[in-house]
Amino acid sequence: MVQTARLRGDAPAPATAAPTVPSAPPQPPRPAPLPNGQPVQLRILSVEMAGATPASLDDAPANSVTGTLVGNTSQGQPVVTTPAGTLVLRARTDLPPGTNLTLALEIPQNRDMASMLPPLDPGQGSDWPAMREVMSALMAADPAMARTIAANILPQPSKRLTTNLTFFLSALRGGDASGWLGGEATEILKGRGGARLLAQLREDFQAAARQAAEPTPDGWRGMPIPFGVPEQVMRAQLHVRSATDQEGEEKRADGRGPAKRFLLDLNFSRLGPMQLDGLVWPGRFDLMIRTQTLLSAELRQSIGTIFRDSLETVGYAGTIGFQTGAHFWARVQSASRGSGVRA
Repeated sequence: MVQTARLRGDAPAPATAAPTVPSAPPQPPRPAPLPNGQPVQLRILSVEMAGATPASLDDAPANSVTGTLVGNTSQGQPVVTTPAGTLVLRARTDLPPGTNLTLALEIPQNRDMASMLPPLDPGQGSDWPAMREVMSALMAADPAMARTIAANILPQPSKRLTTNLTFFLSALRGGDASGWLGGEATEILKGRGGARLLAQLREDFQAAARQAAEPTPDGWRGMPIPFGVPEQVMRAQLHVRSATDQEGEEKRADGRGPAKRFLLDLNFSRLGPMQLDGLVWPGRFDLMIRTQTLLSAELRQSIGTIFRDSLETVGYAGTIGFQTGAHFWARVQSASRGSGVRA
């Protein structure tokens, strides 16, 4: 149970106590650190511009802390550092970095970790709330263990990317969230009151499996993919379909089998949105990488080297190209919205 810190001084000594040596003024206790990923509700009690003296906590509620606005996330959410930990606020603000805030924190006791999470929209979006909360809970329980589990199951830029991605897609199609996480992670979550969080993740898997089973009129099947490390899990969106006659005509003329086309939409904190558009035949893989801003020549060269080395490892031929600008993006729309894909 998380205890609410009281930021008040110790009780004064009785009047009869007359120390001969002046004592240091009592210091308020530091608030208890919050676990990584712990949602809290808060009220802003005061705002002081950078350089001003922070507001006194003498008359503030016992659960108050002072914090400093240090910047914003890539999504524009304010980041505030406090003695209890770093807070990411859901509200937006135009306050400049360096602003001092006095906050009253309200931490739910024995909270239901799934109650504050919106359901997954498996067809679109860049976030996966339940997946993010699961990884945060594991990191709070045992960071080293969480990283080990994630390295074996979470798609991330490593040598296990293909293996982990294949394992995840198999579990997703079966709606088996617990089987994907594994017994150790599941037991840890249940022991920390995360049974309903596991149920929410299971519902997300099942919703994604239903989405993947219902192709658009143009044959695209979409599914969400968690991607990254447990400290910062982002969501990629994968769409797969058989290549059209026009897309696969050249390679079929070479005697290759049927082709598959995939689109993988990602959003990186530094590089911004990125789309990987691939065509795969037996023995061949062609890839187009699209970004909204121009990648540096050094980065394009590094990506090209990794791509060619990977093809050589599996004995494939292929090409890689780069396109810059949102007008090149291939768009996939759900069946309920009409028109399939626009490439």
